[in-house]
Amino acid sequence: MELENRVAVVTGASSGIGEVIAKFYLKEGAYVYGCGLEEQAAIVNERFHYHRANICDLAQADLVAKGCIEKFGRMDILVNCAGVTGIGTIDDTSVAEFRRQFEINVFGVYTMTKAAIDLIRQSEHAVIINIVSELGVKCIPARVAYCPSKAAVEMLTRCLAVDCGPRVRVNGILPGLTETPMTKMRYENALDPEAERQKTRNRYILKRMCTPEDVANGAVFLASDRASFITGDMLAVCGGGQFITMQ
Repeated sequence: MELENRVAVVTGASSGIGEVIAKFYLKEGAYVYGCGLEEQAAIVNERFHYHRANICDLAQADLVAKGCIEKFGRMDILVNCAGVTGIGTIDDTSVAEFRRQFEINVFGVYTMTKAAIDLIRQSEHAVIINIVSELGVKCIPARVAYCPSKAAVEMLTRCLAVDCGPRVRVNGILPGLTETPMTKMRYENALDPEAERQKTRNRYILKRMCTPEDVANGAVFLASDRASFITGDMLAVCGGGQFITMQ
């Protein structure tokens, strides 16, 4: 197993991509300390523990990091997955909404990493993985807050790799648009949900949507020894969407 006996903190582990990453890590033999805003997670496993927390608050992020040490004794891997999406232009995005997306998508990554860094540096297998987005390296219409917030996470990832090396490897993943509980409403509220999904599929060279499992496979690889000479990089898991949008 790729991650046997390693200990991972996964933010956003109670739903969507974070939940699937947590499950894949457990399958690969890891211990997972998950956190999120929900009261509880759906994962039931003796090697999984869930901690309800708002990791945008440094004090709560500190409690997550300390809780992991108390529960499992160390921290080898941090996966910053918690985030939000949003649709809007400069005309219809409020200052509060712009700030909210940056607070969660950028400051949440920073505060959780800040809380964990001294502990994770003690590991012989220290890895940080940030879930970014293909829209962190390109823009599309009506994402005036989301694209800049994810671009900030992309650059933060590279800065962390420089600052935290050689002890800690830091990489990012660029998922394509993935149908999760957070994005599902976009399709369910459409006049023709399947047509809307097909429109998304057509954006990508591979003509399908990204799945949480696609992202989780990338997160397993980057956390494993197979990626031991990779840091400061972005793994694009978006069907070519990082450089082109098909019509």
